[in-house]
Parts: sequence; structure tokens; C-alpha cells
Amino acid sequence: MVHVSIFLENKMGHFGRVTRVLRDSGINIRAISLTHTANGWGVLHLLVDNPEQAQTALKNAGLSAALRRIFVFEMEDRPGGLDELLLKIGQAGVNIINAYGQLARGDNAQAYLIADVDDYDAALPLIKAQGLNPVEDNIIYKN
Repeated sequence: MVHVSIFLENKMGHFGRVTRVLRDSGINIRAISLTHTANGWGVLHLLVDNPEQAQTALKNAGLSAALRRIFVFEMEDRPGGLDELLLKIGQAGVNIINAYGQLARGDNAQAYLIADVDDYDAALPLIKAQGLNPVEDNIIYKN
């Protein structure tokens, strides 16, 4: 699974410019994280239903957009659900460098942790050896 990262100047209207490009391209945002960095810039991470199309549309609009492979983990929506998941990830020896969450609605609501790690390829077997199974792309992308 991948998310789209956009290097974004922290000025009025820039965030909205991204969402308009995605809206006009028919791309649905599934989860979002905006982080302020130094000197008036930020990084916007988006989990969208079509990341490749989103990257192309954003680049065509003059925005800097990159794709990065990430993990999405399902966890129970209850106190301690995130803590239990993070304990397993830590026991696997995997360091999370960026993360954000999403809550799925429904009778059996689940929460999701979107996690960007140092080295996806090295982390995957460690994650699986710990008994963790990242969420399949089609669950999040809804394709």
C-alpha cells in the first residue's frame, strides 16, 4: 500500500488547492495527516483510493507529490487497542517514523493505524514474523 506525500508551503489556500485537485480528479481521501515543519513548510500525507492517479494529478497541477509504501494495521477500537499494536510492532524491531489513524464506521467499528517505517522491505518479514498482517490494499482503496 502507498500514500501520497506532498511538500506544502504553509500559506492560506495551499491545503485547499490540494483537495480541489483531488476532487476534480475524482479521487477520494481515505485518511489524512498534515504536519508543520520548520520555515513555513509542511508535509501532507494522504491515503487515497487511487494514489498513482493522485500523484499524477497533483504533479500536473504543479505540486510536489511523492508515493511512499506504508503499512496499514487494523486494531480494535477500544482503550489499549493502539498500545497492544505498538507493542507488537516494537517487539518486531520496527521503527515507525510517521503515523496517523483512521476510524471505520459500522457495527463492528475498527480503527486503522497508517504507519510509515524506516525501511518497508526490511520491516515486512519482521512484521509478519510477529503475527501481524497488514490490511490488504482493496480494503482501504475500496477497489
